[in-house]
Amino acid sequence: MGKGYSQLTLDERIEIFRLQSEGRSHREIGRMMGRHHTTIMRELGRNSLRSGYKPAMANHMAWARCKRTSRLERLRPLRDHVVDRLAMGWSPEQIAGRLRREKAEHSISHESIYRFIFSKAGRALKLHRYLARRKAKRGLRYFKARGHAVPSAMSIVNRPQAIEERKEFGNIVSACRSR
Repeated sequence: MGKGYSQLTLDERIEIFRLQSEGRSHREIGRMMGRHHTTIMRELGRNSLRSGYKPAMANHMAWARCKRTSRLERLRPLRDHVVDRLAMGWSPEQIAGRLRREKAEHSISHESIYRFIFSKAGRALKLHRYLARRKAKRGLRYFKARGHAVPSAMSIVNRPQAIEERKEFGNIVSACRSR
């Protein structure tokens, strides 16, 4: 059991089936295969049918889950509804909220709408033009590099003694810069 992770192969799924049918526990199967026991548990939970675990079907289900597209790409009526509302000037938040409020047949989150707008299919339809900022690329949303708020700022440990004593009223910044 290493630090890296790789998807289960069909051979490994067949081995899981064989060991499980022998009555082995998840921990034993994991130990014998060099996998964590939770990997075995998740595999059996996700890819089992009512009739039990079938390795070939489990492999197909895992592959289909990887290849699954977004709801807006799969459901034409939902996509048409979202595109129409975007063209009318609605924001993705308004569209998602209205679908939820009306308890529509298909609902979707605003984040999924944004992901579709900036996906390859959305860029082909030029959906970004309907957004308020009309940017073609989404850009970084988290962990933006920030500079110092005040470039010539002085550390609080270096402030003058007069400020520490609080005897005079005045501009602290000018007192700090005079030192």
